[in-house]
Amino acid sequence: MKKTIKWSCCLLALLQFSTGTTRVMADSFKETSVEKMSQPATKNQKEKGDQTTWQLITSLGEKAREIAQEEDLYASVMLAQAILESNSGQSQLSQAPYYNLFGVKGQGASFKTLEEDSQGKMYTTQTTFKKYNNYEDSLGDYVKLIKNGIIGDKNFYQGSWKTKAENYRAATRFLTGRYATDHKYHEKLNQLIEDYELTHYDHKQTLVSEKADYIRPLDAFKLTSKYGKRNDSFHRGVDLAAPQGTKIKASREGKVTRAAFHPSWGNYVTVQHSDGLTTLYAHCEKINVEVGQLIEQGEKIASVGSTGHSTGPHLHFEVNRSQNLEKEQLLDPVEVLEEEVFE
Repeated sequence: MKKTIKWSCCLLALLQFSTGTTRVMADSFKETSVEKMSQPATKNQKEKGDQTTWQLITSLGEKAREIAQEEDLYASVMLAQAILESNSGQSQLSQAPYYNLFGVKGQGASFKTLEEDSQGKMYTTQTTFKKYNNYEDSLGDYVKLIKNGIIGDKNFYQGSWKTKAENYRAATRFLTGRYATDHKYHEKLNQLIEDYELTHYDHKQTLVSEKADYIRPLDAFKLTSKYGKRNDSFHRGVDLAAPQGTKIKASREGKVTRAAFHPSWGNYVTVQHSDGLTTLYAHCEKINVEVGQLIEQGEKIASVGSTGHSTGPHLHFEVNRSQNLEKEQLLDPVEVLEEEVFE
C-alpha cells in the first residue's frame, strides 16, 4: 500500500489537503490517500471552518442517515470521513463541478498530486479523479465501495459494518490501515464524531417524541429572572445562569427555524416543535445548528454565552405559540417544562 498522497488542483502552491484513503472497484482506478497539512489557525479561520463543517453536515446528514439505515453502516462514520476527506467541503475536488467528497480516483477530472514514496520522499504526478453530479452521488458511490469492497476482496471493509462493529469507534479503528494509512485516522474521525455529535445520525429520525414533555435546556443552572413583569418592563422568558460554554440542549425534538444574531438576544436559535410551539435560546456563545436542520430532544444546539444585551453568561429561554414570536402568544416556560425543573 502507498503511504500518503496529497492532492491539489493545478498549482502545488495552492494545495488544499484532506486526510484518508479511498479505494474503488474498477481496474482503471487506484487507491488514494490524502492528508491535510496542519497550520495554526486564526480565530476567524476556525470560526469559518466550523461554519462550513456544519453546512456540510446539514446537506448530507439526513441522506447519510437514510442510507446507513438501509446498508448496515454508521452514518456518523460516513459523515466524519466526508468532513475529513474534503476539508469540510472546501477542497477543490469536493466542490463544483467535481463534488468528489472522498478523493475517489477515476475518469473525470485531472489534478496534480504530491505523492510520498516508501522512503518518505515526495514527488508530483498527474492523476485523474472521478466526477459526480452532486454530493449525494459521491456519498452513494462511497457506500458501494464500503459494501462491495475492492477487486479481489469484496469483504475488505466488512469490519466497519454495524453488524460487525459494535460501535462507531470499532468501525473507525477497522478503517485505519485499510481506508487510510494514517495510523491516527480513527482518532481524527472519532474527534469529529464527538465534536459534532454525529451519532445523532446513527438512529432513525423521529419527528414526534414518545415523551411529550419538554426538558430543561441546561443540565445545571441558577434561575436569575422569571417570566413576566420585571421592574417597568416585561420579561419574555426565563434567564438561566450557567458557566460560559455550557451545552444548551433542545428542549424537545423539532426543526431549527432561526439561527442568527439579534442586537438584544445576541446569537440565538429558535426551534419549531410538532405540537406547534416554538422555543427560543438566546445570548449563545456559539451556535451549533443551521436553519432547516431536524434535531432531537436533548441534542446540543448551542453553548451558553453573553452575546447581545447581557450582563453575564446565561441562557434566555422562551416558549411561544407563534412561529413569529409574538408577545401575545408567549407562555411561561416554567409551566411548559417538567414540574421538577425549577424546584
